[in-house]
Amino acid sequence: MLLLVLAQSDEPLTPVGSPLGHFQARCDDEHDEKKFAEKACYTTFDPSQADFGRSYHPPTCDGSVRVTDGQKDIIARAYDRAPEYAKIRLCKLTRLFVTHSSQGSWSFWEGQDRPPGTGVYIGISEWRLESGRSIADGENEITDELVGVDSDNGSDGPRLPRLHTSARDPALAVLSVLAHELGHLLLSDTNADGVDAGHPRRKVSDPPRSDCFEHTFLGLSWDAETFHQHMRRWVEFGEQNQNRRKNSELQFDLKHLRAAIRADDLVAPSQAITRVYRSREFVSFFASISPEEDFVETYKYKVLSDAMRNQAIDLALDGQETNVLDYVQSGIPARKVECLRELGLLTARL
Repeated sequence: MLLLVLAQSDEPLTPVGSPLGHFQARCDDEHDEKKFAEKACYTTFDPSQADFGRSYHPPTCDGSVRVTDGQKDIIARAYDRAPEYAKIRLCKLTRLFVTHSSQGSWSFWEGQDRPPGTGVYIGISEWRLESGRSIADGENEITDELVGVDSDNGSDGPRLPRLHTSARDPALAVLSVLAHELGHLLLSDTNADGVDAGHPRRKVSDPPRSDCFEHTFLGLSWDAETFHQHMRRWVEFGEQNQNRRKNSELQFDLKHLRAAIRADDLVAPSQAITRVYRSREFVSFFASISPEEDFVETYKYKVLSDAMRNQAIDLALDGQETNVLDYVQSGIPARKVECLRELGLLTARL
């Protein structure tokens, strides 16, 4: 799996525009899921290999491969399940791409110093469209990838803590990927983490409309000083970037957890995952990796919570089933959701 977010080029100049300016593509009808799916095309563009200097060219469609009717159908169904505030932004993507399975899913936001400088793109892996996995299966696979477990090993033997659900529609797993990648685009577009003038993105984008990322995400859960010392434009999957959580009970290093997995020791990874969920400070284990992923996963789980009313994604904690979708409604995650609202991300108006 690759979840890579590219915020802008490596050669920024000076600020040329305010946040919330990139979602400008034509959207004829945000309620027509089939029209949205028809916009999808394959691409050979690989952001991990692309040149984001002065010779940058936006990604294009690969006309040699066509998106299948089955792929369009699940994209349409995922889009149909999304709440209005997510639909309008998905509808206004510059382009939705399907990528080959070996590449994985990604998203990026073009810095305004590179013409045309207003593109917002999501690439979703064809494997995600064709796997038939449930939303819980998809979330478990992300956790496995983070700690270095081979998800294809089968179900025998010891297991990490597992999410499960009666909601079997694989469109929800696709919506989860779309919402996560959209969350990264919105982090860049709002410049939510760019209050500090030293943030690299401030070279091409003005400060955010609210400083709530500083006093909510960082203020409640993260070592702000460490974050400010290592601010970045690029967010690679599973890269903690030296960030540390404030909660002393939630300190872990993915490198150590991966080493334990290689030694066939699931104790430390299982304990780390359980402690994160038990704390109710983060909406998911993925959210506890870095402040950026905390923001993105909070947005994703708000989308899923609104899309899955009267449904659950459960985890066995302390002898009882806990619906992790409920986390966005109380405590620290609810305050983080309020930050998303302050930034204008939970309204259908752009």
